[in-house]
Amino acid sequence: MTVFLPRPIILRWLFAGMILALFGTASAQAARVQNLYSAELMVAQQTMQVSPDLGGQALAQVLVKVSGRPQVLETEPVRTALASPNRFVQQFSYQSAGQMLTNDDGVEVPAQILRLDFIPALVDQLLQQAGFRPLGAVRPGVLVWIVEERGQQREFLGREEDPVLAPMRERARERGLPLFRPLLDLEDQAALSVSDAWGFFAEPVTKASSRYQADAVLVGRLFPRGGGWQSRWMLLHGDERVLFDGQGDSLGEHLGGAVDQTADRVFADYVVTVADDGGDGVLVEVGGVSQFDHFAPVVDALREMTVVRSVQLLEQNHEVLTLKLQLNGSLDQLKRAIALNNRFSAQEGPLQPLSQAQLYYRWGG
Repeated sequence: MTVFLPRPIILRWLFAGMILALFGTASAQAARVQNLYSAELMVAQQTMQVSPDLGGQALAQVLVKVSGRPQVLETEPVRTALASPNRFVQQFSYQSAGQMLTNDDGVEVPAQILRLDFIPALVDQLLQQAGFRPLGAVRPGVLVWIVEERGQQREFLGREEDPVLAPMRERARERGLPLFRPLLDLEDQAALSVSDAWGFFAEPVTKASSRYQADAVLVGRLFPRGGGWQSRWMLLHGDERVLFDGQGDSLGEHLGGAVDQTADRVFADYVVTVADDGGDGVLVEVGGVSQFDHFAPVVDALREMTVVRSVQLLEQNHEVLTLKLQLNGSLDQLKRAIALNNRFSAQEGPLQPLSQAQLYYRWGG
């Protein structure tokens, strides 16, 4: 194990799972989650070794992030591993957090960020033992519109990096869920009014969100009540319109809980368990592969998908590849996984005569 030295002692989580674009304002269509096998904790000092308690907290964070499912922590293999997490640790390091933290003696000290990097192969093996598979690094992007009511005024949050959204960003990092905020520029203001967002009118929300190519859209309304907060949420995902209430008293609980419910629903379409069996495989045609050098990127893109167990090239005819994919999951899960990669564009019919393929795509690499 490589150790980059010095400082831990506990205290609380610093939620950081590192997402390529989190509350960014670029296209919300799928994002690659970085550092899936790393976790960060806030500690009050550095030490030569990471305590099992801290290591277990960090490993739990990574297992949820990699699998996409909190339920993984309820399995017996994972419970056993969390009690002795050090064998999964590849290396750890420290850096200044730029803030103060109260230690066990009640003294304020400069906080440290403890970063732990775990061994991917061992984490994946543990998930396998628990009956889960990694969700994959490429994940659906969720565009978030939030309206806050204070007094008689309602307005969109997030015109800049609004600190009130920090709990949402932190929970999204913890879950490995790419979140994006709209620009809220003149085009957005013309496309979606505050009243339409507050009223959860799906049509104007969908229309306003189309410029961001979002895989899913989350709309929230926040309002203070009785010294606490209340919230109501609408998730637009595919053909679904899901409504749910926020839980808790604090604003952070409402925002973080909304992320959890969104992640649970959005990830459900991509989760593959060990028990999933894709049957005899699927034939896929991919056109637009005009150069031999394009073959490897196509295959690599497919192999990266958790739902794909193996890729076999059956034929290359001019610009069309015919591939046989063995699956870990269902055909619908494969379609959803491929849709996350915008280099594949779905085609309605065969790309060559006498085709036996079930799915047809054009590669835009």
